[in-house]
Amino acid sequence: MSRKIGLIFIALVAVLSLVACSSDNTKTTPTAASSSAAVSAQATPTPGRPAVIKDVTVGYSPLLTNAPFYLGIDKGYFLDEGINLKLQTIGTGADVLTQTAAGNFNIGSAGIGAAGFNMAAAAIKAKQTVPFEVVAALHVEYPPSNTPLVVSKARMDSGEISKVSDLKGKKCAVNNLGSATEYWLNMALKSGGLTTKDVTVVAMSFQTMGAALQSKSIDCAMLGEPLTTQAEDAGQVRVLTDTFAKGEAATAVYWNRDWAKNNPQLAAGFVRAFLKSAAEMENGGWKDPATIAIIEKYTQVPADVIKRAAIPHYPAGGKLDPQGWKDLEAYFRSAGELTYDGNIDLTAFFRQ
Repeated sequence: MSRKIGLIFIALVAVLSLVACSSDNTKTTPTAASSSAAVSAQATPTPGRPAVIKDVTVGYSPLLTNAPFYLGIDKGYFLDEGINLKLQTIGTGADVLTQTAAGNFNIGSAGIGAAGFNMAAAAIKAKQTVPFEVVAALHVEYPPSNTPLVVSKARMDSGEISKVSDLKGKKCAVNNLGSATEYWLNMALKSGGLTTKDVTVVAMSFQTMGAALQSKSIDCAMLGEPLTTQAEDAGQVRVLTDTFAKGEAATAVYWNRDWAKNNPQLAAGFVRAFLKSAAEMENGGWKDPATIAIIEKYTQVPADVIKRAAIPHYPAGGKLDPQGWKDLEAYFRSAGELTYDGNIDLTAFFRQ
């Protein structure tokens, strides 16, 4: 089975599985804005805060990139907009997108991979509205990258793998095939004269990459923070390169279009609260002990680790970079992961 056919088959299985999806497939992350807090807020409204607080669910992965959600929940920015934001963890960005498009989440926060482009293209071809809408960039990466290319500490220390070009013919892991992480892997490999076509790309969870590198079941991996710093502390990995990113964006915040259409005030309030939190993180938040304590509470990662981790950056106003997304589409096409020809019209799923 070719890689492209395999990816199409996997995508079809994912779509069919949505019929059976339920809240049992996700884990609700405890937040300061719990249901009991929402009830209390309705009983005794805070001055200037809406009297009625409504639940809004976000599918996400508990990485540092999602810090604006932790900050906004803890400081009440979402409550100020009448939103009890409920975070639900899920395995991969592709899962977040499909579940958000299906309406199982109101909002998703993850990378946009080949599956997202294929879903949008299929809707456009059928003359239907794309079921999700990108509303803001989530984060961008600058050196040192928040998602570096890492290898086994023992193999680097021995000199077996000391530079990117040593990875030719090796096995490299990303959290999901056809993902934003795979796009970054290609960028990292290009810094050593390689591409993803020069390696075998496999998928596994971020949480298992450190042990897999240590056991030599894989040779390299794209590992997101704070897991990189934790794996370094455990003596499992070392960073091979973290200087390949120059501000490219491949992650986004997006919502279910029907939900946003039916709840325009909540949707607008969500964007205001998210952008407020993102701006606060970008403008000194990562150096503020109180903010670090909030991130520690929501991620269960020690503050000392967070302080040493490479941080994500948030574009002013959540600005989306159309050219960056076109580059992303071009990569997926070169990798044989798109099911359509030509270039997609980004306005079909970018919030105007």
